[in-house]
Amino acid sequence: MAIISFDEIIKLLILTVALGYIFSGFIQKPRDVLDYLRPFPAFDNIKYAAIIIAPAIILHELAHKAVGLYFGFDAVLGISTIGLGLGVVLRFIRSPIIFFVPAFVISSGAAYFPAKFALLALAGPATNFILYWISDWALISRNWPKYNHAFIVSRRINIWLLILNMIPFGFFDGAKVLKGNPTLYLAVVLIGGLLIYKNEQKWKNYAQKF
Repeated sequence: MAIISFDEIIKLLILTVALGYIFSGFIQKPRDVLDYLRPFPAFDNIKYAAIIIAPAIILHELAHKAVGLYFGFDAVLGISTIGLGLGVVLRFIRSPIIFFVPAFVISSGAAYFPAKFALLALAGPATNFILYWISDWALISRNWPKYNHAFIVSRRINIWLLILNMIPFGFFDGAKVLKGNPTLYLAVVLIGGLLIYKNEQKWKNYAQKF
């Protein structure tokens, strides 16, 4: 089985554009004076939102796929037409709340191997955990001050995707991890949660100095 098919690449492109539009009402590029003279500011917001949100969701799904393929499952990436359609409608009516399922990975047979399925399910949230820390490091390093806003938003997005996906019931990844390996779930939640809490407290204390 190919690592990624042409059909999946097309789906990822569609997903990227849709996510950019859906989140362009919430994630907007910081502007300077010259930006207001540009002919299509809305397009700039769509592109900016896509650059930030797409990696968080696409890499999450590709991590599921990669682990599934590693274990020998036929992991196929798909996009939710209904989910993306709902997101587009909510954006169009300027809803203050956006909630939808944009994509998924189907691994037939994985559910018969609970321990492996738990790792497959954990791969997505773990990717958001890593992206959170990458954004955090980028801010601390001060190497790219021009993109601080993007890194700040990326931190927020990835931490919320992590928390949401680790919910231990329903169709969330956390429920699959808990069912397949309860010890792994508890260890990840406790250790990961503690690390993030201490890091967030560090930033809170830093902000209070100003």
